[in-house]
Amino acid sequence: MSNAANSGTPPRLSAVALVESTIRCETGLRIGAAESTIAIGGLDNPVIRNPLSGEPYIPGSSLKGKMRSLLERRYGLSQDWPIDRDRVHVHVCRAEGPYRECRVCTVFGVSAPKSGRWFCLTRLRVADVHLSDSSRAALREKPTDFPYTEVKTEVAIDRFTSAATPRPMERVPAGAEFGPARFTLFQYEGDSLTDHLGLLLEAMELLEADYLGSSGSRGSGRVSFRNIRVELLDFPAGGGLPQRSLLGGPYPTRAEFVQAFPSLALPS
Repeated sequence: MSNAANSGTPPRLSAVALVESTIRCETGLRIGAAESTIAIGGLDNPVIRNPLSGEPYIPGSSLKGKMRSLLERRYGLSQDWPIDRDRVHVHVCRAEGPYRECRVCTVFGVSAPKSGRWFCLTRLRVADVHLSDSSRAALREKPTDFPYTEVKTEVAIDRFTSAATPRPMERVPAGAEFGPARFTLFQYEGDSLTDHLGLLLEAMELLEADYLGSSGSRGSGRVSFRNIRVELLDFPAGGGLPQRSLLGGPYPTRAEFVQAFPSLALPS
């Protein structure tokens, strides 16, 4: 990457990669809402919903945060940034040198430096993902426990007496699809789109192997990425409107995207 940021001129925005995908729930998906959203007579464990439409959705922060946490574990990054009075720690590069060498922070972003001045703009944007039109219509027709969702009851059983304590939770049913999910990668002069897009693809692969939301170790949250397509907005150095081109897709599955990735005509 250019060192121009140190002299007061940040690197030029050269391109924006647009990745779109459908997210399919392979098992029930539960992304919880704040306790303040529980309605009278409702469940103690509701899913997050759009307050205008009442439909469940996947917050971009949940999707991006889970991807980042998986990559931090994948690369064994130090958990050195305290949050909420040291109750939670995450990885954040605090100095320019480590930041430039960190694949995760350069793409997923860091907080503004408290000392010094160096280029550290977040490259990856992840938007909220809403129900697809087909899943919205299908769920409206089904006799679900709540609008668009099912209730799954888990039971804690005492190991001595066999006394049971049921705990119901709300989930989006398996088979529902959200999309299109939009991942936007801003590229600056000196960046490698191959590296950054490859990291996003790696995060998608890790998420498919793990889970999204809560209760993943008990069956919830398995998702898959479908119908993936990649477009590029290329901004001319001299100004003017960007040139839009399709780099690849749609790929029916993430695995097919992985197979095609080495042959994509990505700018150097």
